[in-house]
Amino acid sequence: MELTNGAAFEMLFEQLLENLTDGIFLVGYDGHIRMENNVASHILDFGDEALAGKTIVDLISENSKNDAFFECITLAVFKKEKINDLVPYFRQDGERLLRLSVSPLRDREENIAALVTFSDVTELTDLGRKNEELNKKLLDFLDRFVQVLIGAIDKRSHFNANHTKKMVGYATRYLEYLDRDGRGLEEDRRGPLLSSVWMHDVGKLVIPLNILEKPSRLSDKLDDVRYRAQISIMSERVTIAACTGVSDDLLDSEEDGDGLLDMISDSTEWINLEESARKLAKSEKLSEMAAEAQNRITELENALRFVEDVNERGYIDDATKKRIEEIAEIKCRTYNGEFVNFLDDYDVEALTVQKGNLTEAERKVVMSHVSETYEILKAMNFEGPFAKVPDWAGGHHEYLDGSGYPNGLKGEEIGWETRLLTIIDIYDALTAEDRPYKPPIPSERAFEILRGMAEEGKIDGEILEDFYNSGAWKR
Repeated sequence: MELTNGAAFEMLFEQLLENLTDGIFLVGYDGHIRMENNVASHILDFGDEALAGKTIVDLISENSKNDAFFECITLAVFKKEKINDLVPYFRQDGERLLRLSVSPLRDREENIAALVTFSDVTELTDLGRKNEELNKKLLDFLDRFVQVLIGAIDKRSHFNANHTKKMVGYATRYLEYLDRDGRGLEEDRRGPLLSSVWMHDVGKLVIPLNILEKPSRLSDKLDDVRYRAQISIMSERVTIAACTGVSDDLLDSEEDGDGLLDMISDSTEWINLEESARKLAKSEKLSEMAAEAQNRITELENALRFVEDVNERGYIDDATKKRIEEIAEIKCRTYNGEFVNFLDDYDVEALTVQKGNLTEAERKVVMSHVSETYEILKAMNFEGPFAKVPDWAGGHHEYLDGSGYPNGLKGEEIGWETRLLTIIDIYDALTAEDRPYKPPIPSERAFEILRGMAEEGKIDGEILEDFYNSGAWKR
């Protein structure tokens, strides 16, 4: 017999219900269950027992442990409104978590029943919880990694590690200020921002330490200048000794040159000069030669003292620069009788840098740390909220007017996080007490400099004043 359209539709509807993975039943507004699928009985742990014909009150009385589940349905039926919730449900095999949805069904005029659907999401919830735990472990790992990384920098460059830790302190206190002021950052911005502060200088790990921590203009190369001057001075003293007839015993004594003849024994020129000097000891020419040698000694000693003084200066003027260039041309005699300039090209450049200790080439090497930082962090494949960490950390030397480095970004190309990082980086650099190449600047003077930079359009004036008002910079 052929099924009517209505019967076919009803069969199709029943098959659809039974193939759903969600439990479903209809509750009339008289509280009676009109229809359910087998999945509903299975999820609710009623076995093969039919639910249709029972009331919600019946189910509550039969299953008192799950009042919360059935009361949620009762409330939705009573209020005739939609409810979605996650509800615990206790079965014989343990507690489960159900996603419950109750929706009114209407005919053309009024609500006629409530459609109740529910599914077991316990495993999904457990998976979500495990994912949260895994994410937390990953974040903890990232924090530990950062701490180890900063520790490595600490061992390698003590002042830089202090710089990073202080910057994290400034940033943390500023974020706390924003929280108190009702302008706090969302957690998915706060964590990445602090991570970018922690790691903004990791690129300095690949910068040669003799450049990164160069303590003076010449640094270790001052020893070369001293050696050059001392060899020349000793050579002049030998000349004086030869011209005035000083005996071999005196030249060999510890008091007059610490075995000076041993150092020049290979120079036949001086031996011949000594022999000639002994033959002409009373001649006027030898007296003049001795006087000239003494003048050269004085010149060399004065030049060396001046270089040693300039080597420690943080700033030099034009007069000092000119004097260094003159000193560079003074001739120094080497151990084998040849002549070299008192200062080589590097010495002159380092000593005549107007401000700081770094030559132009050395400054470019140090500047490369921001590009190195970006490349190191980019290789770590940060994702999600942390995806911008390489950009924020690698952009902390960019200026709003495009005069920064390494990419010459300007204006809106520089985000809020990078603008803040730039300000606190400059502030700490100005006020740091442990930089080997400059004395610290008082905080108020540092803010004057920063405000000047804001007026020039280099840094964000609003963030600067907000940072100042926060007091986060106070120790």
